[in-house]
Amino acid sequence: MSSIIQLHFDGTLCTEEHKVTLRTLSSALDGIQGAIDRAYLDVRFGNVYKHARLPYDAYDETDFIVGDPREGSLILDFTSLGTMRDVLKRVISAINDPYASARENGVEQLANIQNQIESRQAQIVAGIYEPKQLSELLQENDPAVMRRYGDKSISKEIDQMLAMVRRDPGARLDVSIKPSQIDSVVHYEFNQDVSKKFSAVLKQRQLGQPVICTGSLRELDHGENRRANFKGKFINSDNGKTVVIHIDSEDRFSAIKPHLGGGEFRIIACPIIEYKSFDPVAGDIQFIAIL
Repeated sequence: MSSIIQLHFDGTLCTEEHKVTLRTLSSALDGIQGAIDRAYLDVRFGNVYKHARLPYDAYDETDFIVGDPREGSLILDFTSLGTMRDVLKRVISAINDPYASARENGVEQLANIQNQIESRQAQIVAGIYEPKQLSELLQENDPAVMRRYGDKSISKEIDQMLAMVRRDPGARLDVSIKPSQIDSVVHYEFNQDVSKKFSAVLKQRQLGQPVICTGSLRELDHGENRRANFKGKFINSDNGKTVVIHIDSEDRFSAIKPHLGGGEFRIIACPIIEYKSFDPVAGDIQFIAIL
């Protein structure tokens, strides 16, 4: 039982001869295949983590055959070699909510990260909140992290595909997905406005509750002529994974710098939650203080 994906290029994405550029086509194919791969990993392993890659032995299971192009303006059908129903239903479940929010202008307004940092630090100083180990917090399911990381991971591939639509007010790309012969077709219509709002929904950022992280600092990047928003790489001792650590100010940069290249130490940090999801294995963290 085959599964089908259809891409409909329209507006300024097409020439008058119902053709598209190589750049447009490659962006679309990369995005849709990336979404399929991320959904497959999520279905097969129960979750998908940052930087996870599809194993070579799974290529045959995730391959779709490209059909002949059709006019109107340009329509391409992709048919799976075998059943991909669960994978395509996972793609649908991931992008339904951000697409609905984009269509309904429902981009939630959140406090900026700097205000959230000061608020989290004030909570700790006032004794309102006592930081726990990161592993403990993840087991308790932080209420801010309501969504599986896989949703964001899959949707991000679609978002990258839509960059070409966001750039051009006359561009349009429609995506149709039919998981199996017994399922209805699900349609998504992206013009510039919807594509921009879809991206904005996925990029909403907020800080989770402060946690204690133990590890070592492998790298710091101050950048040239920068006075804020620095980055580094922190090796989490709990799982040996390297995560990106964000540092908002010169004072905090100076506080953590002596630990660069040294041994293990403990910090207070906040998980950076994007689209109400956090990768528990290698998600970014916001540095607050040294313990």
